[in-house]
Amino acid sequence: MIKKLFLASALGLGAFYYGQTVVFNADFETAAGRSLWTIGDRDGDSETWEFLDATANEVDSFQGYFAASFSWYWDAFTPDNILTSPSILLPASDDLELSFKVASGDEELYDEHYAVYVIPANSTFTGAETPVFEETLDGGYLDAAKVINVDVSSFSGQEVKIVFRHFNCTDIFYIGIDDITITKDKLAVSDYAKNKISIFPNPSSDFIKISNASNVKLIRIFDMNGRLIKETTSTEIDIQNFGKGQYILNIHTGNDITSRKFIKK
Repeated sequence: MIKKLFLASALGLGAFYYGQTVVFNADFETAAGRSLWTIGDRDGDSETWEFLDATANEVDSFQGYFAASFSWYWDAFTPDNILTSPSILLPASDDLELSFKVASGDEELYDEHYAVYVIPANSTFTGAETPVFEETLDGGYLDAAKVINVDVSSFSGQEVKIVFRHFNCTDIFYIGIDDITITKDKLAVSDYAKNKISIFPNPSSDFIKISNASNVKLIRIFDMNGRLIKETTSTEIDIQNFGKGQYILNIHTGNDITSRKFIKK
């Protein structure tokens, strides 16, 4: 694969997508859209996010342009690279979902670590923020990228930026991100509540249950420092031995992952 630097992203506002209203969309297909994203090199090694043409680089995980950050390219890097969206004004709604595609570049070397943050539009990312999603990739996803779905309804009515951070890993290959959307569900509130994956009780001190999740293959729970705390396939989970605080729960269903937060009290 030839490493190339391009410039990436496309925005779409108010469109309709699978029965939902698209609040924000970035597919990195136009130079104008790509220029709206800000790239940061927090580790100072001059290696950071860039935009690659999947076809030209023979990448099957994505179509068209995608954003990539390397942890190896003829040399080992220890990245702390951030990719920040333009400002996004979120509507006042209790059913906002952030989705994106992610993949790595090798069948055997794939455990890139990354996190996603939603921060106020007028703020500067510091690294101390709480992520809305964090994981170490569990596969290369070379034929098709993995789809991540994160509930961001807690930011309803705010003007925000999305930050993708590639960090806490070294000497692997690269991580790719594409097709970033924020959608507002068009279902009636009562229907949406029936179909939305949720955790209850939340907060909880002993057990949590996951509702409306089908074909669950794996559930992973991370603390807010990105450490994997528990893996299970059960939708009823004992958290009695967890320390008090917030956790991120990732529900794997095929190549899709839905992320939810819960609090251990």
